[in-house]
Amino acid sequence: SASSAFHLSRNYPLLLIGGRKLGFKHGQYLKYGQGNNKHQATAGISSDAGWRGEMNFSELPTANLYLTMLHKLGVETKSFAGSTETLSEV
Repeated sequence: SASSAFHLSRNYPLLLIGGRKLGFKHGQYLKYGQGNNKHQATAGISSDAGWRGEMNFSELPTANLYLTMLHKLGVETKSFAGSTETLSEV
């Protein structure tokens, strides 16, 4: 999106491109956060008013994605930047 109002320091969009042979699952849009267990794209927010208001939910650290990527690359580590969880949907 070209609107910086939608991307605060806590909800940057990330793209994962490549790595199909490593087992990464492509062709999906995932949004993580408490109360959004199915990782729907909008998580019930249908207009910019939802993004402009206070966001009352906990988010997952980006380190979970990085730890997932390390495991897919064959790096045997239990944690990355304090994160010990991986993302099975990736």
